[in-house]
Amino acid sequence: MRPALIALDVDGTILDSTGTISPAVHTAIARARAAGAHIVLSTGRTVLGVRAVVTLLGFTDGTALCSNGAVRLNLATGEIIPLATFEPAPVMDRLRAMLPGVTFSLEEPGVGNRVSTGYPGDGSGTRRLVEDHELGATPTTRMIAYWNGVTKAQLAELMDVSPIAGVTWTYDHHSDAWLTVVAEGISKASALEQLRRELGVSPDATVAFGDGHNDIAMLRWAALGVAMGGAAADVRQAADEVTGSVAEDGVATVLDRLFR
Repeated sequence: MRPALIALDVDGTILDSTGTISPAVHTAIARARAAGAHIVLSTGRTVLGVRAVVTLLGFTDGTALCSNGAVRLNLATGEIIPLATFEPAPVMDRLRAMLPGVTFSLEEPGVGNRVSTGYPGDGSGTRRLVEDHELGATPTTRMIAYWNGVTKAQLAELMDVSPIAGVTWTYDHHSDAWLTVVAEGISKASALEQLRRELGVSPDATVAFGDGHNDIAMLRWAALGVAMGGAAADVRQAADEVTGSVAEDGVATVLDRLFR
């Protein structure tokens, strides 16, 4: 069965470290779209972060799933639809108890992020430095926690034995300690399944590409889950096949085979 819904992670999957989509990948995505497939960007990026990628691809309609499945963006109308929120204050308290010195960034969909003192960056643009009482006062769709001086491996060891009730969390690509938190039960997979049902696509006609910890559920969800070359072992194990890296146009390799 030819794929009818293709979910694409962004960073490290179609977008390289310079922020470029290669001509081969761009052409392969356009060919699949022209054949009638729904191309869905499924990313940990916020709405604000994904819009530049939508422009690179030239998409003027369709759907993007942002913030690890917590927010949906209608590409035709620009409508931003939060799919789930959570109360951040209890989660922040729990993380602070586990690793003192943690800093936070909390999404305000379509607006930016409110951040705590010490969070990396200069706080300009769409980032708003707030006092602690305001930081956790209202629900959020996505929270990023960062510990300076702690490695990803150390964070993973701690999180594996310290569950946090009421939320879903994943590790970021980086080697240091970045944790992305969304509401319980929310993932790229949950948002894709909701969209698949709305579009009337058969479960057997789904494909997903990804390279990160936040892509594991999505790769397992798809009829064909494709991990990028260079992905971590747990990501590769969740996939049905492994293609080349983003530098090797791995997405194009598979799409060209599926849409000959």
